[in-house]
Amino acid sequence: MALRYCWRDNLPDYIETLRRRLAELGCPIARMRRLVREAADHREDLKQAALAEGLAEVAAEVRADVQLGEPLALAENLMTTVRRSAWWGRHCIIGFGVLPWLAFPVLWLLLLVFELLLVVTPGCGWDAKKLHAAANDPASFHYFVMVFQFMDYIALALATLLFCWLARRAAVGLKWMVTACAICSLLTLITWGKIEPHSFFVGFTVNSHLHLQWIRGAIPLAVAGAVYVIERRTRQRFLEKIAV
Repeated sequence: MALRYCWRDNLPDYIETLRRRLAELGCPIARMRRLVREAADHREDLKQAALAEGLAEVAAEVRADVQLGEPLALAENLMTTVRRSAWWGRHCIIGFGVLPWLAFPVLWLLLLVFELLLVVTPGCGWDAKKLHAAANDPASFHYFVMVFQFMDYIALALATLLFCWLARRAAVGLKWMVTACAICSLLTLITWGKIEPHSFFVGFTVNSHLHLQWIRGAIPLAVAGAVYVIERRTRQRFLEKIAV
């Protein structure tokens, strides 16, 4: 929602108007605070320079605001700078439309292997003989299968979360985050992992007779939805704090 505000009618609210507009445009809060602080410092420097020339307080503030430009336009320019300062912001199509096809399966597999090594292997004391014996025991192997499935879901969520974090950090907006997460969701439907006694398999399949794993496919979309809700609530609370 665009902010309608005549900043010249209320000069002290210039910085607050800038802060609110940056928040509405999706600027990360940490980056927004730094940008607003820099803008406030620059505005004060311009005001002091005008005062040194003999202008009155109000006239000095007017000149400083005119030199900075309207806060809404300044916010738009700052957001453009924020996006262009990151590689992911300058190359949205490649970063969020192409790279997920290549990077997501690799990230998922690396995270899955790491989680299995971190959870399953220490349970056997890093002893290969105990691990083989556990794989031959039906109860222990059932436990391994359950752990494998849970770790698979966690790996998918973490790999998706990385793209959400990159989209948020680059301030590219919801569109590109959803694009990346939709690609991740599609890839979860054609990637698979399987554990058997003494064996571990991963692969890709698009054969129609194999069951698509809809739960896996829903995980990236659920992660994107959770990130959006958390981000929206955080930003809403921030805007309410500004209003107060």
